[in-house]
Amino acid sequence: MPYRAWFQCINPECGDTYPLNSIVYQCKRCNSLLEVQHDMKALATHSGKEWKAIFEKRYKGNEWPYGSGVWASTNGYCRKLIRTKNIVSLYEGGTNLFWAERFGKIIGVDNLWVKLCGNTHSGSFKDLGMTVLVSQVKQ
Repeated sequence: MPYRAWFQCINPECGDTYPLNSIVYQCKRCNSLLEVQHDMKALATHSGKEWKAIFEKRYKGNEWPYGSGVWASTNGYCRKLIRTKNIVSLYEGGTNLFWAERFGKIIGVDNLWVKLCGNTHSGSFKDLGMTVLVSQVKQ
């Protein structure tokens, strides 16, 4: 089953949709925000265990572009929009989780872990989104 994702208006009375590669910042019909919707039936063709195995096989490997934490987690649907030859990546992602014990106690969460996305080899949290943006522009 082919996978599909799209932008969709968050206004339940509108629900307009737009392709992911369209340049759109808000709903053209009602000016509401947009969110990305995923074809859950297509994603369900793999179990959670299978998705985990796919990711673990790709993650931080040497096969382009899967060394990136961003591109390793995709199942080809990004590459339907962006061809592999157009992917621009620094192998971003893959940053550690850190135990936030003191903060967890303050907010009442016993085992709180946080992601520090600025703790990357480039020093920027923006790498995760920028790899997709720059690749889309190159496309």
